[in-house]
Amino acid sequence: MLETLGHYRIIERIGAGGVGELYRARDTKHGRTVALRVVREDLVADAQRHARFLEDARRTAALSHPSIATVFETGDDQGRLFLASEYVPGQTLRAAIGGHAINPRRAVAFAAQIADALAEAHFAGIVHGDIRPDNVIVTPKGNAKVIDVGLAAWTLGGAARARAGRATTTTALQDGVIARTAPYMSPEQALGETVDYRTDIFSLGVVLFEMLTGRVPFLASAATEITEEAVHGPLVAPTTLNKSLPSEVDAVVERMLAKNPSERYESAETAAAALRSIGAILDARGPAAPATAVRAPTRSSGIGWIVAAVILAAMAALIWFAARV
Repeated sequence: MLETLGHYRIIERIGAGGVGELYRARDTKHGRTVALRVVREDLVADAQRHARFLEDARRTAALSHPSIATVFETGDDQGRLFLASEYVPGQTLRAAIGGHAINPRRAVAFAAQIADALAEAHFAGIVHGDIRPDNVIVTPKGNAKVIDVGLAAWTLGGAARARAGRATTTTALQDGVIARTAPYMSPEQALGETVDYRTDIFSLGVVLFEMLTGRVPFLASAATEITEEAVHGPLVAPTTLNKSLPSEVDAVVERMLAKNPSERYESAETAAAALRSIGAILDARGPAAPATAVRAPTRSSGIGWIVAAVILAAMAALIWFAARV
């Protein structure tokens, strides 16, 4: 394993992806822990791809938002290209969901934070292109932070979406990575059409649906069927699957998951505002009272107890008097 790279001291290897090996490292120059990606040589083998990668990294590094994992720098150590980013502790949103619906207020808060991050990226002309629970980290403080902003084209998930859009056979769509990312693809991505920021809004809608219900909106046994459902299938209302949700949730999710991009929210910022309005509704409603809760006595019930006490005292007096006669 590598021990140092530039002014970074390698602590441990934490994974690998489309960009290359991923390490947790110590930035000895700035005294911070970072996520260090050592870029695969074949990924940037030709000058054109090398220049494009550096440009994508530069644009991402210009972003500054609390819900986006910051890219600090791109460096080169003896011909070995690397990317130093903010190390975000916590668990993936995928792990937080764990196949079950999570607290609705928490789900809406996460979705609003992700939408804020997307709004920041979109304002800079960057489409994420691979929004899914694996690319969102839930920090120890309970906040959502989006990773791989501006770099999805170089990741396995981003490449899988591109392949899915170009694929024409069932075999091609059975690729494992495609199968994992297919449920979050917008219809235009699935059809291999040109995408813009609205594809991120659709993908966020899928993530929100999953947080609220514990499952993705379009279910099938194969990637081909999932993409077919996304393009043509009907949408099940979240409240059909989770009766505890306020009815207002359905309209927000339906708009985010509109098959026609022009029918979705006009911006991620607008989507974030809609999500916060749902949060306000949930806050106003408050937590449901437990079934075993004991009702506090009312004013009328207090008077009732007084009357009962007077009657019992009178009866006791009569019995005592009769016993003495």
